[in-house]
Amino acid sequence: MLSIGDLVDKLVIENIKIFSLREKIHEDISDEEKVQLNNKMITLNENRGIISDYLDNKVQNVISGKEQNVVLKKIKTYNLKDEAK
Repeated sequence: MLSIGDLVDKLVIENIKIFSLREKIHEDISDEEKVQLNNKMITLNENRGIISDYLDNKVQNVISGKEQNVVLKKIKTYNLKDEAK
């Protein structure tokens, strides 16, 4: 039960990971390390595609009324003493 925002968040995280690996590939590293990073980037790209498909489906379902965009309420459970003042 992920909201549109949750899926966008996951998509952004995958994009950041891909960008980070792309930067590392251009550094002075061994061919073996480049292959390992490239394999990780392939997996991240697959993940990004899966998340993107889920996001597209979620948006379509929300627009068509087939499902709601349920957003969990954020509850702060730390620094409770500060709020009591």
